Formats: sequence, structure tokens, C-alpha cells
Amino acid sequence: MPSSLEHTLIAPSSQAVSCEIGGETVILDLASGQYFALNQIGTQIWQWLTEPCTAASICDRLLAKYDVAPAECQAQVSQLLDQLAGHGLVKMEACGAVATALAE
Repeated sequence: MPSSLEHTLIAPSSQAVSCEIGGETVILDLASGQYFALNQIGTQIWQWLTEPCTAASICDRLLAKYDVAPAECQAQVSQLLDQLAGHGLVKMEACGAVATALAE
């Protein structure tokens, strides 16, 4: 996992509206009108993102829950987060920037 993602808080974007249907999540990008679907594990990650968290904390939770190699978990989580960010569905901020903004 890129070290930058280890110290980056990730949360859903305000332009992403989602709902769960049959154990999977459907996300609507309000800006483009496009729909995106997440499988069961993607849905779990999306739920965790409702409280801003880091990619490292997501991997820690997945490793505790599933039998997966750490490197594979990190690669898959990074890929999903990159895809979500590429479509503007999540926002990412350096942990220090968020702490500074909250202190003001």
C-alpha cells in the first residue's frame, strides 16, 4: 500500500449517495448520474468509511475478519480506494490536515 494512504483519512464524498440492496451497495454519483456497485466486502469497507478512516485501518479490520495475506489485502484495498477516488466517490485528506482543521 502506498505510504501516503497509510496516513490519509478517507470518507465518502458529498456527491456520493448510497443504499444497500441484498447485501451489496449501490452508489450514485450525483455529479455524473452514474451508478456504481460494490460487492459484499466492498460494502463492508463503504460502511466503515462512514467514519473517516485510513486504508491501514481498513486492512487491519479485514485481516482480523478474513483469511487473506496482508500484501493481497493491501493491494485490493488500495485498488478499490483508487477506483472510488478516481470517480470522485471518496475524499482523501492527510491526517494532519484534518487534525489542524478540527482544532481551528
